Amino acid sequence: MRPYSEHIINDYLVVRYQEGDKESLKILIRQFNPRLERQIYAQTSDRASLDDLVQESWYAIISGLSTLKISISFDVWALSIARRKAIDWIRQQQLVRRKTQEIYLDDQIQQISDGDEMDIIQERKAKLKMVIEGLPKTQKIVLSMFYLENYSVKEISEILEISSGTVKSRLFNARQSLKEILKLNKG
Repeated sequence: MRPYSEHIINDYLVVRYQEGDKESLKILIRQFNPRLERQIYAQTSDRASLDDLVQESWYAIISGLSTLKISISFDVWALSIARRKAIDWIRQQQLVRRKTQEIYLDDQIQQISDGDEMDIIQERKAKLKMVIEGLPKTQKIVLSMFYLENYSVKEISEILEISSGTVKSRLFNARQSLKEILKLNKG
């Protein structure tokens, strides 16, 4: 099927959904979802968060479908929502990464009071940055929210829309990863 005809079909499915045909929404999702996934992955390059971002995008798309005017193509409109979700996610990742690095670096600096040990500080900073960067993004996010932003497990669960068990698992795995990496770097 040619891309132009896909646009027309998607627009038609939106109109049918707006007229009360719920089955057309299922068809639209099935047909358009791979394109949405490609768009988000192209921006984030993160398979671990892809499903969450696609789900968030569909939630926003479905919420706005009833008021969408077909003067703008559904495809353009939906992909712009997905792009904004991906950009928001990227910004959040960058913020979390910076905050995590800052707190670890500040802790390292506070522990050392002697000026002769600044070389050790610089070396530890570099190792710590590498260790944190080496963690999966999902672990970095949960670690940052828990330790830097002082969110509870329940609050993190609600914000990220994942179970409390998943939050606990990610925290545990992040701590274990940090311990292992730091242990290897000592030796």
